Amino acid sequence: MSDFLSRAIELSSRFSRAYLLGQLIFITLFFASYLVMMQPFLELAETSLASRFVIRGVIDCANIVLVTHLLLRPVLKYYLLSVSQKLLPALWSFLYLTALSLFCSAISMLTTKLDLLKTTQIDTVSFNHQNQQVLMEFSQFNQWLLGGFNTLIVLLGWSLIYLFWHGLQQKKLLQQQMQQAQIQQLTYQLSPHFLFNALNSVRALIFENQQQAAQTVTQLSELLRIHLQSQMRPVATLAEEWQTAEFYLQIEQVRLEQRLETSIELADDCLTQKLPALTLLTLIENAIKHGISPNAEPGWLKVKAEKISHSFWVLSVSNSYKAASPFKGTGSSLANLQQRLQLQLGYSVRWQQTKTEHQFELRMELPYV
Repeated sequence: MSDFLSRAIELSSRFSRAYLLGQLIFITLFFASYLVMMQPFLELAETSLASRFVIRGVIDCANIVLVTHLLLRPVLKYYLLSVSQKLLPALWSFLYLTALSLFCSAISMLTTKLDLLKTTQIDTVSFNHQNQQVLMEFSQFNQWLLGGFNTLIVLLGWSLIYLFWHGLQQKKLLQQQMQQAQIQQLTYQLSPHFLFNALNSVRALIFENQQQAAQTVTQLSELLRIHLQSQMRPVATLAEEWQTAEFYLQIEQVRLEQRLETSIELADDCLTQKLPALTLLTLIENAIKHGISPNAEPGWLKVKAEKISHSFWVLSVSNSYKAASPFKGTGSSLANLQQRLQLQLGYSVRWQQTKTEHQFELRMELPYV
């Protein structure tokens, strides 16, 4: 019992905005239904009596809110949801609901003992039947049972809605976790490909210029450090992406020398936009490996980012393309990247690849946030 109370107190201090909104909607509907049922009394000429019925309705609403939040919600969350496939806990929960309903009904009846609300107690109901007036009197016990039954319907409805909402939240959380795991797995798949190309670049320098090779190893170490850090968080800004890609370009510039000409145009209002980690590095690496590196003649690489509307911005990477690449790529890196973009930014991403005799361009229209 003490464990349940400690959990209930802990849970009562933690609630989401969606839960508060749901409670507000619930209590608004409850109070509105109360006013509809008490409409004959609210239309009486005696204003003081009508106001007393309103006060009693407010007290009943507060009573329901406290009971659902402090006594019902912890049971549903910690007990019924964890063993929802078993029949016995569900039966015990129904008995618990019944006890809470009778408790709420008793509290409501006790409020009518107050001097201010004595006149709001309804123990007699009259109605016409076959042109005869029928008078029905309810004892306090019958009032308690009838009030408990009505409250049971309300609490049962609240419980079903809460369980349904909680199930949707759990499903949404599970989908987010699976999506995050998938994104992380796709990010890890870039590591071997990236490391293989970078080491090949260093290997080529060792036989040409050992001092440059040593400096390139230092740059590669820094690049690998940034690369490993990017795997810990699947999203990076365009500015952070360019910082990583710039290290890689410095390594490739040493290897390719005059064969690589770069043009970088990144608009300032796009630098804070977020992308899946290693997006720009993947595009630049693909351009150099398949477009520029296979050719003995000088080649060029252009990277451009600009805002094209209030809702979208464009990131494009284009490169010269002449001879066919000796590397028989599978296209997995670009397919991997496209999948990560859709997972993280949604299907509003517009992906366009254009290949001509002398140029290859990949253009992405991304949502501007």
